[in-house]
Amino acid sequence: MANKFDFSSDQINVFMMLIDESGSMEHDASNVRQGLESYKKSFEGFPEANSIAISKSTFDETVRLNDFCSLQEFNTDYRSGGGTALYFSIMHGATHLSTYMREVTVRTGCTPRGTFIVFSDGMPCGDPGNPEAAKKAILDLNLAGVTTVFVAFGNAISSNFGKDLGFVSTIDVNDRNTLVNFLGVELSQSCKEQSRSLKALGADFFSKAADKSSSAGYSATTAQALEDDDWLSSI
Repeated sequence: MANKFDFSSDQINVFMMLIDESGSMEHDASNVRQGLESYKKSFEGFPEANSIAISKSTFDETVRLNDFCSLQEFNTDYRSGGGTALYFSIMHGATHLSTYMREVTVRTGCTPRGTFIVFSDGMPCGDPGNPEAAKKAILDLNLAGVTTVFVAFGNAISSNFGKDLGFVSTIDVNDRNTLVNFLGVELSQSCKEQSRSLKALGADFFSKAADKSSSAGYSATTAQALEDDDWLSSI
C-alpha cells in the first residue's frame, strides 16, 4: 500500500492512530477489531471521506508505522503481544505524521490538518524512548497546529499521563467493555466533526461525542496552536 495523495477537496484531514498492541491488550483484541471495523463502516457515505487520509500504526516493544491510506483501505486487523514502547512510539509516530503532511503540501499545494491519536492501556515497559523526547515531539506537533489526542484504556493508565506529555485532548475509557462503542461511535463522531470543522477542534476533540455517551470520562487540556499557513516550517 502506498501513501494517499489524491483528495477530492483542498480541505484535507490527516488522521494518525497509534494503537497499543502490548500483551495486556490480549483480552480486548476482539473488541478492538470490532470497534475498528465499526469505525471504518461509519464513514460509508460520509461526504468528506475522500478528503481524509488515515494511518493505523501499532506498537508493542517496537513500533510499526503504516502508510496513510483512504478510509476504504483502512486496515482493521489487530493482535496483541509484547511490551509497551510508548515514548519511543510517540517520538517516531510524530515524525511519521509530520513527514507525510509536508509531502501532502508539496504534492497538492494544500495545507492538511493533522490529528495524532495515541491509544494505550498501560505505562511504558521495556521502552527504548524517554519522556523528554516524547514531550518534545508532542510540543512540536501542538505548535504546528496538529490536534494531539491521548486515549487511556482501562485502569492501569489514566489521561493524566497524556496531559503530562502535553497532549491537548485526553480521555479515559475506564470500562474496557465499551471499546467497540468508543472506537465505532465516539471516536468516529469526533473525527467526522474534525473533518467538517473550519478550524481544528484541539482540546474540544471529544466534547460532542462525550456529551452523548457515558462510556468515556472526558478531560481536556488546552494548548496554543498556530493557525497560519507557515506552520509546516516548525515540523
